[in-house]
Amino acid sequence: SLSNFFCIACAAVVILGRTCSFLQFTYSNFNGSNRGDFGFSPGSAISNNSLQITPNAGNMTHRSGRVVYAKETLKLWNSKRTTLASFRTDFMLSILPQNGTGEGMAFLLTNNPTLPSNSSGQWLGACNNQTDGAKTNRVVAVEFDMRKSNEDDLDGNHVDIDINSIKSFRQYPLNNLSIFLSTGSDVWVSIRYHGTLQLLQIFLVQYSIRGRHLFQGDTYIDLSQVLQDDVYLGFACSMGDTTQLNQIKSWNFTTVDIDVKVRRGHCRKVLLALVTLLVFSICLFAGLFMWRRLTRRRRLAYRNLEKMIDAHGPVKFKLRELRRATTNFSPTRKLGRGGFGTVYLGYVDGMNSEVAVKRVSTDKQEDTNRGEKEFVAEVNTISKLPHRNLVKLIGWCHKKGDLLLVYEYFPMGSLDKLLYARERTALLSSRMTTQKLTWERRYRIICGVASALDYLHH
Repeated sequence: SLSNFFCIACAAVVILGRTCSFLQFTYSNFNGSNRGDFGFSPGSAISNNSLQITPNAGNMTHRSGRVVYAKETLKLWNSKRTTLASFRTDFMLSILPQNGTGEGMAFLLTNNPTLPSNSSGQWLGACNNQTDGAKTNRVVAVEFDMRKSNEDDLDGNHVDIDINSIKSFRQYPLNNLSIFLSTGSDVWVSIRYHGTLQLLQIFLVQYSIRGRHLFQGDTYIDLSQVLQDDVYLGFACSMGDTTQLNQIKSWNFTTVDIDVKVRRGHCRKVLLALVTLLVFSICLFAGLFMWRRLTRRRRLAYRNLEKMIDAHGPVKFKLRELRRATTNFSPTRKLGRGGFGTVYLGYVDGMNSEVAVKRVSTDKQEDTNRGEKEFVAEVNTISKLPHRNLVKLIGWCHKKGDLLLVYEYFPMGSLDKLLYARERTALLSSRMTTQKLTWERRYRIICGVASALDYLHH
């Protein structure tokens, strides 16, 4: 992955070169002894073991704020000005609405640490109506937006990259990943920049009752076209008529400034390239041979399996449809795991509805045989058993070794999560509500399950 490449590349060039500038700090939380490490705009402070970017008491409307790391600046270039510095920063943010939601929060890279005047509301503490878009702002912001402030915004829940302006250079929606910034829950953020590739990566992780939700976005950007050498690091946010608590609960930063030494030894490199090419050719030939055998077997198995499935049964989906519907079976879409496979949340454009896609496990040969029998049984049998307490089988797919079943989706999850959930209130997303399990409701659930089982048996 690109993240692994980032770590390996940084380690490799440190070995080959020498480190000329290094900035690193770690705050697992914040207290009064840390106050001298930061520059605060009026109203910003350290409170509740967190950086409070805007005031958390009194008149909070139409306010903006900045908190910047003041002990040292980031050197954008290495000492020979041949390579942009690579860095990584991780922080935990929490945005808790008070009487609605404010405008948003941003991580800043800037040469101007002072909070601009009149930068509340849509200006996010980054600029104002006089300076918006000016190159003299010298600011790159990763914005966590909670309000559709202008016509260019996708919605009121997205991440975007701003350059010298509040107008987005790049936007990433979050609603489709079940990540909601303004719920008061903690959101872990990791921002990484590889100076050689000029690649900016953004990662978000949020936990809810439905599990772990992950976002990743990559953007190529040359920071040297926006920023000068001494760069301040910090956070900014703003509020209008509605307010929120804007908190940073932890913050880590590390950077590597690299001077790569050009080494000689062309003969050695040529020899290494030839050996690599030879090994690659052997592996490629062996891989193609095995791939042809496996493809032939799968094609034969697929034909046999299709003959066993009732042609008048449920819908036959294409594999690319289900891959697109589940974001290529992303872990963030995982709903649960059963005896014969994993279930993912999907959205089928053609049906304009959410579905549950079951991917039958076929890791071993015996699992493949058993999984195909289970697959055919479900398609031919369960699709013909209509009952109000049985999940409806909508369709199926078998391609490239994947056995997939498409079911009706129930957003409230499975019964075990309802019965055994703990601390639901703290983890519920903004779209879900707590339902009390009274004994009358439990009795109705038992009767419904019994009704479905009786139908299946008879």
